[in-house]
Amino acid sequence: MTYESSVQVLHLSMPRTGSTSMKAAYEELGLPTYHGFEYMLRPDDQKAWTEAYLAKYEGKGAPFGRKEFDEILKGWAVLSDCPVLGFTDDLLEAYPDAKVVLVDRDIDSWYKSFNECVVAPFSDWQAWVVINIFERFKNPQPTIMTQKVLYRIFDAHDIRSWRENLKKTNLQHAEKIRRLVPKERLLEYKLGSGWEPLCTFLGKDVPDKPFPHLNDSVEFEKWTREFKDQQLKQGLLAFLKYGAAPVIAAAATILLRRVRA
Repeated sequence: MTYESSVQVLHLSMPRTGSTSMKAAYEELGLPTYHGFEYMLRPDDQKAWTEAYLAKYEGKGAPFGRKEFDEILKGWAVLSDCPVLGFTDDLLEAYPDAKVVLVDRDIDSWYKSFNECVVAPFSDWQAWVVINIFERFKNPQPTIMTQKVLYRIFDAHDIRSWRENLKKTNLQHAEKIRRLVPKERLLEYKLGSGWEPLCTFLGKDVPDKPFPHLNDSVEFEKWTREFKDQQLKQGLLAFLKYGAAPVIAAAATILLRRVRA
């Protein structure tokens, strides 16, 4: 059985390769684009991607196919960023006719940007509190799940191995895409190339306006801070509602035992 889908393009470049500018470009061309920002703002999506993750990586439940992905991604024409990249093989199989875009960015420049804007925010105290305490009392758990997906993408188990594997994994990922996707379905877009190559590849008219340039490091860091502040507030409320009483009870029990001893 076949299922109608809105997906036309798989944008399979790593984060910090101009994905927000590319999202704006796709949408200027009339192609609604699913990005990590959408995932972070949609609790129902977070739950669905968690099911997909558990099925793919932990063997819990049936693996997602086109039908299941279509249920999450209804109305989106372009898929990009995280958690999409954690399901590259599955999405290539689910959407065999979709066009694929890779963005070419200097590997050293990309490493610096990814390390500062993505890895570092997962290393600070706010992220530790959200991941290890507050989100444990929430459902869904977007920060925890994002970290899990990123660790899977980069074959990492902690911050150190994540950093160590960045360049190698990025290069291997690009080579895999080139190997799996026929040349006629693949565009390797170079940042700064403007509208022409993208519009030609997608069969779209060139807009009469400059190509978008969004999400520099300062803007991304601002969004990250605001999101973590939001997660801290939500997580604290969840902790106070569901977690504080058991923790206080456990502490009281330990204290009482010591007093009696």
